[in-house]
Amino acid sequence: MPFESQNEVETAMADAGGGAGIGGLAAGDLASGEGRPTPAEMAMRGIRILERLIAGSTLAEVAAGEGLSPRRARELVAEAVAQRGFDP
Repeated sequence: MPFESQNEVETAMADAGGGAGIGGLAAGDLASGEGRPTPAEMAMRGIRILERLIAGSTLAEVAAGEGLSPRRARELVAEAVAQRGFDP
């Protein structure tokens, strides 16, 4: 997903909605082709996960929407909170 500004990213996320299963990347849908996500894709996933949790989705819903196990989703949330200093 090529975006030129953070505002475009936020607008695209708002347009996509906050429901489970919306905005996630399936394994074959990575911009970098098949395989592992790029650091930018991983950062976008972290932002999506946090935004959906803030919007009221459960961790299980978010994990399912992102194609992750609940355990991996918890790990990603912990990493994002540690890096960003998230303060609810």
